[in-house]
Amino acid sequence: VPPSPPTIEGLESPHVRAGDTLRLVCVVRGGNPPPSLHWDKDGAALAGPWVREGHPGVSRSRVTVTVTPGDDGATLRCHARTPLPPGGASASVTLSVTYPPAEVTIAGTPTVAENGTVALSCTSAPSNPPARLRWWLGGRELVPTDTTRTPAEGRGSVTVSNLTLVGQRQDHGRPLVCEAATPGLGT
Repeated sequence: VPPSPPTIEGLESPHVRAGDTLRLVCVVRGGNPPPSLHWDKDGAALAGPWVREGHPGVSRSRVTVTVTPGDDGATLRCHARTPLPPGGASASVTLSVTYPPAEVTIAGTPTVAENGTVALSCTSAPSNPPARLRWWLGGRELVPTDTTRTPAEGRGSVTVSNLTLVGQRQDHGRPLVCEAATPGLGT
């Protein structure tokens, strides 16, 4: 007797944050003999702890996954295989991972003559969603010249904010800060 198609429980939404721990359960009802259950991520057998449980008429396999930024777009799949009749079915979920940039860097020369200009740029490491960059000079917010967002190699987006700064005597010694905020994730 073939089992019912598998279902994956334990994930309310495929939208997750990097660092979250997912505890997923693959459930298959019926089947005689009971199906064997296997997990994979993007087609590769899922490493890490997973446990198979059996109750009369129900097969379960539990897996724990700690989400990383590299899991953005990854597909987790549970396969249920049966020897008689030969075959199987699967259930899957594709993750959408949100994560802040790991760092921001400022490029350019921070030294400028009075009334002279200097061009600076601030670049975020990849993030999802794209980071919002803000410039601050001594606690005063500055308006950037322009800001661009481009897809990063792999996943996420890189944000670059350019700033043209005019040197003023009263700003001497004040800290210049580029701050990255990711919507829904904070600063």
